[in-house]
Amino acid sequence: MPSKHLTNVVQNLEKRKFRGKYNLFKIEGEKLVGELLRSGLKIDTLIALPEWLDGRDDVPAGCTVEEVNRREMERITTFKSAPAVIALAEMPPEATPEVPADGLSVALNGVQDPGNLGTILRVCDWFGVHRVFCDRECAGYLNPKVIQASMGAIFRVGVAYVDLLDFIPATVTGEFPCYGTFLEGESLYTVKRGDRGLILMGNEGGGIAPALARLVTRGLTIPRFSPAADSLNVGVAAGIVLSEFRRTTDN
Repeated sequence: MPSKHLTNVVQNLEKRKFRGKYNLFKIEGEKLVGELLRSGLKIDTLIALPEWLDGRDDVPAGCTVEEVNRREMERITTFKSAPAVIALAEMPPEATPEVPADGLSVALNGVQDPGNLGTILRVCDWFGVHRVFCDRECAGYLNPKVIQASMGAIFRVGVAYVDLLDFIPATVTGEFPCYGTFLEGESLYTVKRGDRGLILMGNEGGGIAPALARLVTRGLTIPRFSPAADSLNVGVAAGIVLSEFRRTTDN
């Protein structure tokens, strides 16, 4: 049976301040723990059902293993049904705030919904965008809901937290523009664009902050075909924008 202390740690890791206090983050479920085991990150504790542990040869040396039954797992998980395994891993350092000079990167202004941030990381992973720059108003990328929504992308996409008001002017050049997504702008489908640059996306409700909007080189919009529609989910918008950039970069 997990100790009261371990149970409290597992449950408290839902909150950013406790992830910082313990220097740990939480991963639940077989798929994501499998991604974690392949990532090379240091795992502190594995809490698992006997059937998950049976015959495994990939449990890292030095990792504490706590075997629990299904009822005990149900008491500590946030899932509706008990996962086979929960891992507590040491928090990795944030990615360095350096933009790859030979491709696309994404910047996020105030994306506070963990599910949206996780979806954006998953989309970036799919389209080969390896670096995402968040401002401090964004959700923490090690939030368990971000991890679940990312489907393992957090282990492949570097996330850095920066002051975008300083970062964008220091990053953008004539050959490395900043594209911003707005309700009004040049059509994503017809605008001339290259295969390098920073794509800035804004808050779910308010969009890109005015001070950051002034730093955008080219404003883009996803054309709307229904007059009654007023907005797109930012995760959905990220998928459309990156798909179009990858579809053609020479128009």
